[in-house]
Amino acid sequence: MSTPSTPVPEEPRSSNQMTISASTQELADLIDIHLGELRPQDPSWRVADSPISGRGIFATREIAPGEELFREHTLLVGPTAHRSTNLRTCTLCYRLIPGSTDSAALCPAGCGLPVCSECRDSSRHDLECKLFRKWKPLESQRIEPRALRILSVVRCFFLDEAARKLLYAMQANMDRYYMKEVQRAADCFKHFPREQDMLDYFYRTICAFNTNAFEARSNVDGHEVLVRALFPLAGLLNHQCTPNAAHHFENGETIVVCATERIPAGAEITMSYAKLLWSTLARKIFLGMTKHFICKCVRCQDPTVSLFVSILYFSAWMRHCIAIVEKCHRNSSVDRATKMSTQGPTRRGLSTEIQYWEDAHFQIRPHNTFMFPK
Repeated sequence: MSTPSTPVPEEPRSSNQMTISASTQELADLIDIHLGELRPQDPSWRVADSPISGRGIFATREIAPGEELFREHTLLVGPTAHRSTNLRTCTLCYRLIPGSTDSAALCPAGCGLPVCSECRDSSRHDLECKLFRKWKPLESQRIEPRALRILSVVRCFFLDEAARKLLYAMQANMDRYYMKEVQRAADCFKHFPREQDMLDYFYRTICAFNTNAFEARSNVDGHEVLVRALFPLAGLLNHQCTPNAAHHFENGETIVVCATERIPAGAEITMSYAKLLWSTLARKIFLGMTKHFICKCVRCQDPTVSLFVSILYFSAWMRHCIAIVEKCHRNSSVDRATKMSTQGPTRRGLSTEIQYWEDAHFQIRPHNTFMFPK
């Protein structure tokens, strides 16, 4: 008997931003609870409405260059599950799991998650393991990236009430790709929740997570891995192409934000979502594709920026895109012809061709949408 198709969360038509469930002051109070012991006794910043976008962080006094503004632990974190990464990485401690096969790295209980021998008996894994086993993974011998990628969002089930309120008080931008992320995860399980309210819950969580999450690097025992991490306070930093703050990570689960120049009292603290040395056109393309806005800062409106450099970048980028699409088209055509000659026009052949085009989509985009905050 075929598995019923998964309904897709309906996308509101009026706006690409979901309703925020808390005021700015309520958000600030929830962030104070989240910071806990890491909250400075006399912080040099405050959360307020921003003229740039949504809410932002503002200096309450003059801040010196190099001064640490705050450090923050992650609210939610999980593996990125990129195709280029080693999936045989423990989902809890991020150590590389010994062995050369996926089956050796998977939890022996059958949840489908890669976990090391030291973390298998932890209470944290026990909760996730029971939930995934309840959903019954369809893949038992191979690490499924789509199921692994949804793990960071699934962990919202285990947040306390204050942390969950904070998650839903954050800005959440809608994107059609986020809908597909829910559907792809559902296709990895036999009994994934298919009720519309549960799918909407997943979709709302993914939108909030991907809008504000960072891609952080964690280095454990010499094994470097990329993780998706949500830092609610750092996620409020708005973008400027000439930022006055920068950040770095400590093992992927702690972010440290420092001033890069003198910040006067009352000024908004900002960071750059794009590479600082990119041309204006490159930054606009990247921000438009990944963050869904066009930057109108002073640097982007500077008429002295070299148009020649921007044209060269755009020309090279377009040639790169065309080459990737042509390569994927050739590969998909060969695969389709091979499968039709040996098996006939099967559904699997069509899925293979679709996957090639999806791979092209990911390669064309300079970065994934969840690499930078808000």
